[in-house]
Amino acid sequence: MQIRRQRRADPRPARQDGDFRRLWAGDAVSQLGSQITIFALPYMAVASLDASADQVGLLQALYTLPFLLVPLPAGVWLENRARRPVLILMCLLGAALVLSVPVADAFGSLGLAHLYVIALLGGAGAVVSDIAKVSLVPQLVGADQLASANSRLNVGLAVGGTAGPGLAGWLTALVGVSNALVLDALSYLWCALMTGRMTHREPPPPAGRPARNLPAEVREGLRTVFATPPVRSIALHAALNNAGVQLLNVVLVIHLVRDRDDGSAAYGLVLVCGGVGAVLGTLAAPRLIRAFGYGRAMLGTLAVTVNAFWIMPLVDGSRPVVVASFALALGIASAGTGVGGVVSVTVRQLLTPASLHARMNASYRMVTFGTIPLGALLGGLLVERIGAAATLWIVPFLFTAAVLPLTHRSVRSLGRTPEHTERKVLEVKR
Repeated sequence: MQIRRQRRADPRPARQDGDFRRLWAGDAVSQLGSQITIFALPYMAVASLDASADQVGLLQALYTLPFLLVPLPAGVWLENRARRPVLILMCLLGAALVLSVPVADAFGSLGLAHLYVIALLGGAGAVVSDIAKVSLVPQLVGADQLASANSRLNVGLAVGGTAGPGLAGWLTALVGVSNALVLDALSYLWCALMTGRMTHREPPPPAGRPARNLPAEVREGLRTVFATPPVRSIALHAALNNAGVQLLNVVLVIHLVRDRDDGSAAYGLVLVCGGVGAVLGTLAAPRLIRAFGYGRAMLGTLAVTVNAFWIMPLVDGSRPVVVASFALALGIASAGTGVGGVVSVTVRQLLTPASLHARMNASYRMVTFGTIPLGALLGGLLVERIGAAATLWIVPFLFTAAVLPLTHRSVRSLGRTPEHTERKVLEVKR
């Protein structure tokens, strides 16, 4: 497949740069609120509804099941549709879903089935929003600004992961876990407001375009991912890594909250430190890319930080020792993930035609997030059968395996600039 050179534009006009700031401001707050829900739902299932490890794994799997089923049809649907109205609609739907939990709790009708429905529909909305957002960013900034723009967006995600769990733990102790979800609903409304203030308008689809061939469009999106060697290798890495993250999420909540009875504050502190590491890695990513190139920055960072996962199964002792060790391990490992996230999305945007971004991002998300339900279910099964402490020994092996696809020459040769990166990819394909 011939990779089309994207226009190397000068920085966008101030109006469009302002639109990116509005997109970022709404997304950053929404990411903070979403982390509260990600914390609150499994914690509520364990602490309030006495859920088993299998049920927690099912809850996590239902949230991530749309990551496998929804991306391809969503990508085709979004390809010739304005992304901004879609983002606003998803924010409003997210607010309604989250608010239904405290309402049901107030009437005494909240149960696991309700949480399962919220997880499933919320996951579907997250998929559509993410594809629309990532496909919109290249229209708001120039190609030479993509790494910095994606770093800013990922910082919002990482800051949400940092402050969200701690805020959720504090709010849970203060007002109850269901009431803490109100903050997430407000963050969705704020995101809808900021996105609505954007002035950028996408051009309508060309008149007289042929009838859509949906199977062919889906195949073209998948082919864009699998026929581009570095994107294919990064996708394989991300698929394994995401499965590991979900397995780890199930293990942590069971090990720290149920088995060790360390409480929500300790669990939240560990997640906060993971968020701090992700923020630092995301902020460092543009500088590492300039110094080492896209490929070596990603591979080198992850090859080092993945070793922190060995700390978790090895440490034992008092609550402060265990919590501090888990927090350190998750912080170091998350720093590598922060760098990898910026490189991943920027390389995809640079090496694929703009006309295919929605379908390409949908296909990539299906491949890489489709393993998440498997990771969540596997985590629940392993914890239930062999225990959380034993399952922690599997975690470093899984994350180390996830780094191996990045050793492919097509990834290692990705350069420091968009032009150099594109030239290297063409050399690999020849």
